[in-house]
Amino acid sequence: MSQTNLLKKIVILNTWHNSFDDRVFYHQAKTLAENGFEIQIISTKDNCQKKVENISINSFDDNKFKRKDKIAKITNLLTLFSPDVIICDSPLAVFASNKYKKRKKVKIIYDITEWYPSKIHLKNKNGYQKMLKYILCVFINLFAGFKSDSFIFGEYYKSIEFRKLFFWKQYLKLPYYPNVNYIQYYPFEKITTEINILYSGKINSDKGIDSVLGAIKIAAQKCPEIQFKLKIIGNLLSEEDQYLFNGLVSELNKNIHISKINSLPFLDFCKTIGKTDLFIDLRKIDFENTHCLPIKLFYYLACGRPVIYSSLKSIKKEIENFNFGYLSDPSDMHSIAGHIMDYITHPDIHSEHAKNALIASKSIYDWNLIDKKFISFIENQG
Repeated sequence: MSQTNLLKKIVILNTWHNSFDDRVFYHQAKTLAENGFEIQIISTKDNCQKKVENISINSFDDNKFKRKDKIAKITNLLTLFSPDVIICDSPLAVFASNKYKKRKKVKIIYDITEWYPSKIHLKNKNGYQKMLKYILCVFINLFAGFKSDSFIFGEYYKSIEFRKLFFWKQYLKLPYYPNVNYIQYYPFEKITTEINILYSGKINSDKGIDSVLGAIKIAAQKCPEIQFKLKIIGNLLSEEDQYLFNGLVSELNKNIHISKINSLPFLDFCKTIGKTDLFIDLRKIDFENTHCLPIKLFYYLACGRPVIYSSLKSIKKEIENFNFGYLSDPSDMHSIAGHIMDYITHPDIHSEHAKNALIASKSIYDWNLIDKKFISFIENQG
């Protein structure tokens, strides 16, 4: 480690993610701190001012801030810390960093992990309004790319426009692999009288809760001697989602048991998710979903258990040999039920997919195999 690196100050600036986001705090910030950088996280999604494991957190809640006031607040916080490099998670973060750049020379990295504009930005807009809002958001995002010095891309499809339009700018592909040391492994057990299935995420139709419960219902009807235990980790965000979920649950077989808890803190999530036989995620295959790589997929693999996922373009682009589960059409619940039954009736398939998941996680999809590329990329800013 060079003396120059010891003196380099880094801010991770988030306007979309909270201070303790798993990619931000537990992977990027901790790795930078462990390699001698002075790190501060600024988030506008929580009110937190403290130091944790040599990482300074100086965040505020932006709910009552207008856009202009939010940028001014961020600029003042950046001035107080005086970073050499700022890693931004959104166009707003990039624009605030550029305002600070007028005061001090700094390198701005746009870390692109979100699909923008997403469905949430276009929600409640009619046809004409939706088109205009979409065009505006695309322009804003590309302008943020123009105002950035370099890029970090979490995945392929979110990088295409930026790599083509700003081909001269430096970039790093930094996938969403977890540090597998966080994830507790539980010994693999053969399915006998019960199967434990885990679903984690938003509990709504877009993320496929109807397909998940529908497929399990079909499998439970065909295997009445098996107890199906579904654990759901996630939140119901609207009355409409609550109504949908309650209706689906009311129609389930007696041999299906559901336990639901709200989203867990990162370390608790990593300690508990491995207590399962199978992970399932059946989000709808629309334009946005199919081009967005699910982060939790790699956490599931580290548990050494099979996965059933929607057949997304992003997964097929990232993973050449999907030999640890099934990629499925989420609308074909009978086919998915057949996959679930495969694990019940064919223990050899279940154990083989579980073994392949663990091997892939340790040999390919581990943060510890890519963290040095991240450090090298930061060191070369300047």
